[in-house]
Formats: sequence, structure tokens, C-alpha cells
Amino acid sequence: DNTQGDLMTSRAWDMMAKVGYWLDNDQRIQLSLNRYQIKNKNDYRSVTGDREKGIPTTSEKGRPVGSAPHNDVWSLGTTYDNYNLAGMKLTALAFYQRYEALFGATNSGTFQDPAIAPKGTLYDQSRAYTEKYGTKVALTKEDIWDDRIKATIGFDTLFDNSKQDLWSTGRTYVPEINYTDLSPFMQLEFSPLESVKLSGGVRYEYARLKIDSYQTVAANNGVTVEGGTPSFSETLYNAGIVWNPIEPLSLFASYSEGFAVPDVGRVLRSIKTPGVQLDNFSSLQPIVTKNNEVGFRIQQAPFDLEASYYQSTSKLGSRVDLEGDAFVARREKTKIDGMEVTAGYAVNEDHKLNVSWSHMRGRYDSDANGSLDAKLDGLNIAPDRIIASWSANWTPELSTFLQANWALSKSFDDKDKEFSGYTLVDAAVGYKLPYGKVNLGISNLLNKQYITYYSQSALVEPDRYFSGRGRTVTLGYGIDF
Repeated sequence: DNTQGDLMTSRAWDMMAKVGYWLDNDQRIQLSLNRYQIKNKNDYRSVTGDREKGIPTTSEKGRPVGSAPHNDVWSLGTTYDNYNLAGMKLTALAFYQRYEALFGATNSGTFQDPAIAPKGTLYDQSRAYTEKYGTKVALTKEDIWDDRIKATIGFDTLFDNSKQDLWSTGRTYVPEINYTDLSPFMQLEFSPLESVKLSGGVRYEYARLKIDSYQTVAANNGVTVEGGTPSFSETLYNAGIVWNPIEPLSLFASYSEGFAVPDVGRVLRSIKTPGVQLDNFSSLQPIVTKNNEVGFRIQQAPFDLEASYYQSTSKLGSRVDLEGDAFVARREKTKIDGMEVTAGYAVNEDHKLNVSWSHMRGRYDSDANGSLDAKLDGLNIAPDRIIASWSANWTPELSTFLQANWALSKSFDDKDKEFSGYTLVDAAVGYKLPYGKVNLGISNLLNKQYITYYSQSALVEPDRYFSGRGRTVTLGYGIDF
């Protein structure tokens, strides 16, 4: 994929360092650093596939237009833990991250500008840049009322500065966005009986966006958008219960509320209408979700079983959609629900069998009349799956793992996005040496030829009709010292 970036003929390196130090028996500090970079060599270009004939998109030797796509990330974090601060536990975290991503060149209709080049001939590349930092602080008291109550209070902060430009022509694609999020919270756990555990909490979210005035690209009518500093606040609640009426049965239920800003970049770059003022632009309203889950667990050796049903609703959700050749965000009423079932059987101490099934469905209000009349597609929900695995320890040194993953067929409103499903098998072998351990992993063990869920059900596009990765072997060695 020349535009989105591709692992093919890329080079990546990843360095991670972490050091911790105990100040005394109760206090510990830690510093971590991560540096990651991946860059394509830009020596292959894509060959368009044919969906109707089942011919996947492939590649050929040749240099694509523009500079090579890359990702470049710096992450830094520091933590402080005090396990006995006046009988309480204090955890504090501070972090910083800088991220840059350059996408490949394309003559997308979104990039065209007759003032620069004849329509259809202008190739450009978008570059996303983000710099963020923040803190997380929590103070916990566990031994209240004969250890029946555990209380936590905390405060989270996030400061994010992001923008997206067009690399070749120097145009603004998404203006600079300054985002601030401040979130104090309180959480309680209460065990009135040995068989019952209750939990509940409240979180206050304050979010503010600061965006300067800007002009959209010519393809979006080149309109001037008046900047602003819209702010939002929401009080969120959660509650849960776990009950063990009899051994080995546990019942659980929970309710929670979530808060998130939409993909602001997609919203801002898609504005086409003159006179928009960001201070009262409804598409920037936060995504507030209400989530419910109920289920049970049974753990009675050699068997274990867990099943749950979940539901998430939002009066103003966010759905990713393809408009022309650009991804945009749709703000609509949405509902996602599903079921998950996991079962395990220990044949003996050295052999364990597991099987799990997951089902998800999503619907949204396509005509703004209040009813959920349309299905979410593969851009917005995952496929249903059955996963079966067998883990075995043959000797103290030799262990194996075998897994089969069935992605089940799924239908959508758009018949061109019907998902036919596929089955993949993975395997791994580990062997302990006198010093260290060798691991051999094989993905897609049977070298199955298949079209990905994304290409079948997210996009109907011949340039991205991709087959999945073939058999891939990974060899690793690790040692503890």
C-alpha cells in the first residue's frame, strides 16, 4: 500500500531501556525510554487487483512517487511508588511522547488544487505530527473497616499538540490543535460479605480544544473556518458487583460511562461549508458512551468456563466512513453489543485445551430519525471469531503451542462488503537451554491464501484488495540474568 505505508521492504528498529531504583523499603522510582522508527525503502509500487475476479493487489519493482513513508516515535516515562505513605499507597506517573508519520504520495481528489497543477495530476503526501505529555496520580487506602473497603482517589492530565500538513506543497491539511484534558476521579470497593464485592466510582472529565482559524484545502472548497476554544465537561459514573453464591460459580455485572473526543483531525479537514465557527460546531462534541456487561465464571478443575454479554451505546457516536477516496468521521447515534464465551479443560498438569467464541454487532442511525437502521461495517467492528488452542509441556525444557483461528462469515448492508471468513493456524515451540530459552513461532502455519477482513468488509477498492500474510517464521532467544 503505497499511500498508507506497508511493512514490505521496510526497515524498523526499536530500542527500549528501563531502570528502577528502591529509595528504601517502601519507595521506588523508575525511568523508561523507548525509541521506535520504521521507514520504507520505497523500491516497490502496488499493482491494482480485481475484486470481481478474486485477484488481490500485489506489487512490482519500481519507485513510487514521492518520499518514502515512515513512522518516528520517542516515548519517555517516569514513575514513583510509595507503598506506605501514612498507611496508603501513592502511585505517580509522568510521560512524554513525540510522534511523526509520513504517508505515501497519492493523487487523491482531496489533494487536488487547480492553482498548483491541473486536476488529477497533483501528487502530495500528508504528514501527521503529535506531541503529548501528561500525568497520572492515584492514592489508595486498602484497610478501611477491617479490610472491607478499598478507596482510591486520583487525578489524570493530558496535554496534546497535533497537526497535519501536506508534505510536498506545504499546505495545511489539519490546523494545529491544542488539547487539554483534566480528570479527577474517586473509586471505592466494598465487601459487605465474603462472597460479595461491590465497586463504584465517579470521574469528572474536562476537555478543551484550542484551534486557530484556518483555510481548508481547495478540494473542500477552500473555505475559511473560524477558530475557537470549545470546551466540554462531563461527570461519569461506574458501578459493579461480583457475587460468589456457591463455589465454583461467580456472577458479575457492571455499568460504566466513557468519554472521548472524536477524531478531531478528520472532522476539521472535512469541513466544506462556509461560516463554520468551531466554538459551536456540533461535530466536535465528545463521544459519551454507556456500557453494560453481565456474565458468569465457573472454575472447577479441570474445567473453567466464562460467558458475558456487553452493550455500548452513544447518542452521538463516531463512525469512520470512506467519502470518495478520503476517510471521514460521521457523528451518529450508535449501538454495539456482543457476546464472549471462553472454556478451558486441563487434560493434566502439562496439557491445557482452550476454546473461545466472540460475536459482535453494531448499528447506527443513518437518517437521523432516532432509529438504528443500518449496520456498522468492517471499518468500525471486528469479525466474529472462534479460537481453539492447545498448550503443552512435554518435558521441563520443551513446550509447544498450537492455535486455530476461525474468522466467521459476516453480512453487511452493502452486499459488496460481504465477509466470507477464513481459518488460520499458528504454532510455537519453546526450548530451555542451560542459559536462556529459544522460541520458534510460525504464523499461518498452513500458508493459507486469503483476503483480509479489512479488504473484504471495510473497503471496496481495487488498490487495497489485499491478501493476508503467508507463512511467517520468527526465531527468538531470551535470557534472564
